[in-house]
Amino acid sequence: MLAAVAEVLGLTAEEVVAYFGKPSVQSEEAVLPDVVRPGMYYYSDGTISAEVLSKKQLSGVVGWVDESSKHGLILGLRETELPWSGDELEVGAFTESGRENTRLILEAARKQNKKAEAAEWCVAYDFDGIQPGEAFLPNGDELVKIFKNLDAVQKALKKINRPLLDKYSWYWSSSEYSNYNAWGVRPSDGSMTNFTSKDGNYRVRCVWKF
Repeated sequence: MLAAVAEVLGLTAEEVVAYFGKPSVQSEEAVLPDVVRPGMYYYSDGTISAEVLSKKQLSGVVGWVDESSKHGLILGLRETELPWSGDELEVGAFTESGRENTRLILEAARKQNKKAEAAEWCVAYDFDGIQPGEAFLPNGDELVKIFKNLDAVQKALKKINRPLLDKYSWYWSSSEYSNYNAWGVRPSDGSMTNFTSKDGNYRVRCVWKF
């Protein structure tokens, strides 16, 4: 799948890893309210609003905001079920940033010539006005932060008739636990588990920063 991502971006596999290591940049035309809250709507031009704006491309839902109420994480409107790595890829490192974790996973997949389906799906994510390379596989802590706002997120998704998070299923994070396992997080209570085998099919919901 990494080769497919490279083809979409018009880059080599090595360039994909380097490209994805760059910080995401918000459009200068982005319009943010004074206070951004979980459950608000995010549009492809970087606009965020409390209500649905019919003339803009709706791209995601605000899942978490920091103390400034100006920055946070957007949750994608679509999800899938995939292995973390059908080849049980070994990365050997993870960070406090899901975006950086995703880059490390891609780099390890390239060097070892192995699959990293969940991370690769997020890098190739090109739905609802989001371009490949914008989204990433969140780490465990980022998922926990989003799932603490589950009610607001679910209400927003329901209002626009998009798939809700499955409260009692495990969602892959980009945080590795061991050679054979990675951390999964459950929306209902934000609990984390490390028994999720990397080659098992679990839910994947990508995020990006604003």
